[in-house]
Amino acid sequence: MGRHGWAVLTPWRPGGRHWGGLAVVAPDAPQDAETAALAVLTDVARQQGVSPEWFSTEPGRALAPPPGYAVDGAGVWDLLWTTEDPQSAGSRRDPPLHHLVELEDRADAAEIEEFGRRHNPTFEGLPGRGYAELWLGARGAGGGLTAVGAVHRLASGVPHLAGIVVDPAHRRAGLGEALTVELTRWSLRSHGVSTLGVYADHADALRLYDRLGYRFGQRLHTRVLARRP
Repeated sequence: MGRHGWAVLTPWRPGGRHWGGLAVVAPDAPQDAETAALAVLTDVARQQGVSPEWFSTEPGRALAPPPGYAVDGAGVWDLLWTTEDPQSAGSRRDPPLHHLVELEDRADAAEIEEFGRRHNPTFEGLPGRGYAELWLGARGAGGGLTAVGAVHRLASGVPHLAGIVVDPAHRRAGLGEALTVELTRWSLRSHGVSTLGVYADHADALRLYDRLGYRFGQRLHTRVLARRP
């Protein structure tokens, strides 16, 4: 913490895995404020055997990688949250009915991963690693997956929707909405809150989540950090 704001590194996944960070600074903070904070945090983390995988700032703020790291990808996304049932407002409707089935994180990991990667190269469901508390999916007439989605438990204890993917051939039929509704309801029953992240330029998804009662939390510009030899 300092007079310009604060910054933190923290585990994103349970068990101290997937460390990442965030800096929040005042509008008049120096342009290198986040860079300086990340350098200090990374030095402390290195002494504890921790290697951050990503770091976020507010959009438009500069960030240079600390010594020994390179930026290997970036994206601007919105953190959303809700504590209300997706149908609690009178203007919202139930999604089209779909038969959703529960999947096993480990037993179905290979099938989920192959489906997710085939339809979304940046798929972040991470099946088989013990992060998901719940997987739901839909199957077509031939038995193959047509959609999947999960609830992950973050290291903070908060549930987070992840890995929602719909086969393009089955889009516009309400599958994504049905998955989001059921995963959200499970999170609310279990934890009283549900969160998710969505790329800031994904207008269709943002409209859907808004209609389902999700509220805007914060817009973040995340850089993926890779260790340099």
